[in-house]
Amino acid sequence: MSPEDIRALLIPPHGVFGMGAIVAGIVALSVTKGPGAHPWAGRTFMVMMVGALVLAAPVAISSTNLFLIGVLFLVAYHMAVAWRLARVQPPRRPLTTLDRNIHLGFGLVFVTFGAYGVVSLARGASMGIVAVVLAGISLFSVRGFHRFTQRDDLEEGEWVQHHVRGVAASFIASLTAFLTVIGPRYFPQVPGVVLWLAPTALFTPVFSRLSAPPDA
Repeated sequence: MSPEDIRALLIPPHGVFGMGAIVAGIVALSVTKGPGAHPWAGRTFMVMMVGALVLAAPVAISSTNLFLIGVLFLVAYHMAVAWRLARVQPPRRPLTTLDRNIHLGFGLVFVTFGAYGVVSLARGASMGIVAVVLAGISLFSVRGFHRFTQRDDLEEGEWVQHHVRGVAASFIASLTAFLTVIGPRYFPQVPGVVLWLAPTALFTPVFSRLSAPPDA
């Protein structure tokens, strides 16, 4: 199959999963944290995001779109960390060696993604700035997650702020994908770079506050 055929086949269901993730994410953020609706909405969000990722991966790989491949790594990393922290809830259960060391590997991926953005900018591609910004945000997450998982003095409930950070990045990514699909149709005058960065600029401060320690 050609890249165009793969795209035509997989993008429609990818969009359905993406919309489901947005709805589930809004519910998870809106309801009271604890047993009940929040875990259910959170699990639904994760399932929808995994479905969207699985369907998007062949499209990005078949078209050798390095930008989209970098975004896929960004979403997969933040989702995996958020899911894992919710499962383990340290120090209730101990973190594994993989939990502690996976961040360094992804750090190298995001350094490469940032370098790709720099090269793209040097060649005159404006979307290179989006790659640089997303790579920088991801490296900031890697730094925070890695420091957290290396500590031996974790307090009960401290994992929640890092869980929120991972969910937030995934949620913003789903909003970004939605906006970049409908944006050119309804807002043709808005540059693509703006559509890609607007959700990050608008929602990152909100989620940063939500993920801050209680005494911050």
